[in-house]
Amino acid sequence: MTRWQVEADMDAETTGGSGKDFSPAPRGFYTIQVADIKDGMTNKTPPRPMVILECEIADGHYLGKKVWHTIVQIKKGDKGHGIMVHSLHAFGMPHDGDLDFDTDQFQGKQAAALLGVKPYTKVVAGKSYTNMVNYIEELYTENNPQPSELPPDPLKKEQPGHPALTHAAVNAEEQEDLCPF
Repeated sequence: MTRWQVEADMDAETTGGSGKDFSPAPRGFYTIQVADIKDGMTNKTPPRPMVILECEIADGHYLGKKVWHTIVQIKKGDKGHGIMVHSLHAFGMPHDGDLDFDTDQFQGKQAAALLGVKPYTKVVAGKSYTNMVNYIEELYTENNPQPSELPPDPLKKEQPGHPALTHAAVNAEEQEDLCPF
């Protein structure tokens, strides 16, 4: 048994919680900015260098909402090289020719993005937790400009006789590679 000796202030009583809203931003176009960088290696064979960019919405009502983007280093000619180049381009990084840069140069870089919302399931101590999270549907550059209207949501499927149903299947193993939490 532990004895407590503390002064309490009834006027400071709250119902708990951090006061932060952890819900995702609604699907839409946003400017995102790199807030933190984590270097790593893929768990595929052979392992490849990767950088996980923790990004935040950079302006507007949803300022500070987070989304993560992983860029894997893929050599020219290999499958996936084009998406690596596109991601580098979108974040204003060198993206053509012989590249030589430190990943800390991503810090503070901004990109135009379409953010979607999807379920993310994590298993902790044998118990599954599912939350809705933002993800990057598309990054935009001058070669791939942002459209004037939202494109159809790729996670919604039309079924005969039913309104659009949310597609909830998430490949948790794949997400584990990409998401830092």
